[in-house]
Amino acid sequence: MKLDTLFSPMKIGSCEIPNRLVVPAMVTNYCNLEGTITERYLRYMEEKARGGWGLLITEDYCVQENRKGYTRIPGLWNDGQIEGNKDLTAAVHAHGSKIFCQMYHPGRQVMPQSTFGLDLVAPSATTCPACQGPARDMTIDEIATLVDDFGSAAGRAKEAGFDGIELHCAHGYLLAEFLSPAINRRVDQYGGCFANRVRIVDEIIVSMRERVGEDFPIIVRVSSDDLVPGGRTIAETLQLCRHLEEVGFDAINCSNGMYASKPTDQVIAPMFTPHAVNMDRCALIKQVVNIPVILSNRVNDPEMADTLLAMGTADFVAMGRGSLADPHMPNKAKAGKTCTIRQCIGCLQGCEFLLYIDSEVTCLVNPRVGREYEDAMDKVETAKKVMVIGAGPAGLQAAEAAAKRGHDVTVYEAQDQLGGQFRSAAFPVGKGELSMYISSLRASLEELDVNVNLGQEVDEDLITANKPDAIVIATGAKPLTPPIPGIENAVFAEDVLLGKAIVNPGPVVVCGGGEVGAETADFIAQYRDDVTVLEMRGELCLDMMPITKGAFMEMMANSGVKSHVNATVKCIESGVEVDTDIASWSGEAGAGSQNATGFAVVYTDAQGIEHKLPAATVVSAFGYKAYNPLEEIARKHCDNVQVVGCAVKAGNAVVASREGYEAGLAI
Repeated sequence: MKLDTLFSPMKIGSCEIPNRLVVPAMVTNYCNLEGTITERYLRYMEEKARGGWGLLITEDYCVQENRKGYTRIPGLWNDGQIEGNKDLTAAVHAHGSKIFCQMYHPGRQVMPQSTFGLDLVAPSATTCPACQGPARDMTIDEIATLVDDFGSAAGRAKEAGFDGIELHCAHGYLLAEFLSPAINRRVDQYGGCFANRVRIVDEIIVSMRERVGEDFPIIVRVSSDDLVPGGRTIAETLQLCRHLEEVGFDAINCSNGMYASKPTDQVIAPMFTPHAVNMDRCALIKQVVNIPVILSNRVNDPEMADTLLAMGTADFVAMGRGSLADPHMPNKAKAGKTCTIRQCIGCLQGCEFLLYIDSEVTCLVNPRVGREYEDAMDKVETAKKVMVIGAGPAGLQAAEAAAKRGHDVTVYEAQDQLGGQFRSAAFPVGKGELSMYISSLRASLEELDVNVNLGQEVDEDLITANKPDAIVIATGAKPLTPPIPGIENAVFAEDVLLGKAIVNPGPVVVCGGGEVGAETADFIAQYRDDVTVLEMRGELCLDMMPITKGAFMEMMANSGVKSHVNATVKCIESGVEVDTDIASWSGEAGAGSQNATGFAVVYTDAQGIEHKLPAATVVSAFGYKAYNPLEEIARKHCDNVQVVGCAVKAGNAVVASREGYEAGLAI
C-alpha cells in the first residue's frame, strides 16, 4: 500500500511537520526528581526522531514545582531547567523531526507517591476515584498564579528551542477538571456555564502568547468525551473545539477519557479496546474546525493510519505506545518493511503497570526502550558463533540482539512453531494481536539472516557438533503438575488453547484462576455453557495489569464463567456421572441431555468446608515451573553460557524479553 498521505508534510501554525506521524506525550519516569532532563530521556526521545517520526511531543512538563502526577516528571518552572532542554531539542532537530513541549498541572489526579507533601487542588473539593486523593478547592489567587506560571514556562520552552507547545486539557488533569461538569462545581467566574469553565484555558493562552508571540505554535490536547457519569460528552467537546480555535490554538489533539473512566474507555486503552477508538469523535471535531486535528489511541499500524488520513478523519495520527514498541516504525513503513514493525500489542505491562509502582517505563515487545543511552548497538569487532536454544520471547530477543551486533546466530526450537508459551497466549479472546510480536521477530531474524531450526531437539551431540562460542538457553517453562490425587485426569490449559486437548460437552472446571486459567475459562465459555474457575487465592487474576484486568473481568462475566476463590483443590475423582448437553454440539434435534462418565473436583473453601463440582472436563492451570535440562551439559562444552527467561524462573514475558535482549548484548 502506498502511504503518500502519511509521509506528506503539513503545517501546524508556522511550523512545517515533515510527515503526519506524531509521538504524543507519555509519562516515562526517566527524568530527575528536580524536574531536569536526563541523558536517558534525551536518548529515548532522540531514538524516535532517528526513527522518522514527524512530530515528537514531550511528556507532560510541570509549570509549578512538585505539582506532578508522577515522581520524575520534567518541568520548566525555573530557568535552570532550560539548558538540558536545549540539548534535547538539538538532538531531535539533528534528525529532521520537530518537537513540542506539553505543559500541564495534574490537579487531583496524582499518584499517591507523588504528592511531595502538598495538598491536592481541583476546581472543587472532590476525590479522584482512581488515585483516591482528596482535593480542596483551588483559590482565585492560586488560579491567577498558575496562569502566570504557564506563561513563564512557555517562554522558557521557546528559549530552549522547542518548535511549539501543547497545553494539556485532557485525561482528567487540572484543566480538564475545570472543563468537566463532573468535577467543576464552582459558582464563581470559573464554574457553571461553559464560558466560565473554559475561562482558565482562555487566560492561559493569553499568558503564553505574551511570552512567545503570535507565530509560535500552541496546540491543545482534549478528551473528546470524559467517559464518566456527568462528564463532558462529544456534543460540548465540539463546542469547546470551535472555541479553542477562536482563541488562538493552532491544532486540536483528540484523545479520550480520564483515569476514572471504565477500563475499555481508558486514556491508555487495553488490548480489548477497538482500534482507532476515537476515530468517529475525531472526525466530528474535524468537521467544525479549520485547524489541524490529531487522532490518538489504539492506532498501531501505519497503513491503518494512512487510511484514516485518506478518509479525512484527521490530519495527523499519534501513536504513543506504537513508538515505544518500535521507534523506527516510520522508516520501516516508508521502506515497505511493514512486516518487521514491532507493533504494540496493548498489554500495558511495561508502559503503564510499572508507573503504578513508581518505576520506569519499558515495553514487552521492545526491551530496548528507555535503554538507548546504555548501548548504541555497534557491531562487534569479532563475530562469535552463537547457539540459542528455545524460540520463545527470551530466545528470539537474544537472537535478534546478538545478530544485530554482528554475531553468527542459530536458533533451535523443539516445537514446530516459534513462540514458546507466548504462542498459546494469543489464543484467548481478544488477544490475537500477541501473535504479531512473534511474527515480527521472525521477520526480523529473516532479515538478519539468522538460521532458525524448528522441530529440532538439542542434545549434547548437537552442541559438540556445533562448537559454539556462546550459548543462550531459553528453554522456557513447563506446566506445573501439583501432587493432587487424580491430577492425571486433567488436561493442560495450554493444550486446550492450542487445540491439542478436547473439551467434552458438559460442565468444565478450570483449576487455577491466575491469568492463564481465567483466560482459558473465558475461551472455553465461547463454546461450552457451564464453566467454573477455582482459585486458591482470594482473587482471580491477581498478577494481571489492573486496567487489563478490569476489562477482562467484565468480558468473563459476560461469558457466564462462574468462579470460586479461596478454593483449594484436594482431588479429582473419576467415574462420576455428569449431565451432558448433547444438543449443544451434535446438532441433533431433540438430543437433549444425557448422563456420561466424568469427574468430580473436590475442593475446600476458606472455612475448610468440602465441596464437589461435577466435570466432563477438568483443566489444569496451576502455573508453570522452569524447564532447564541443558545448562550442565552446555557448560561442559562452552565457557559462555547464559540462561534466560522462564528457564530461570517461570514468570511473565516482560522479564523474558528483557533477559533475552540483555543476553544478546552480553555476548
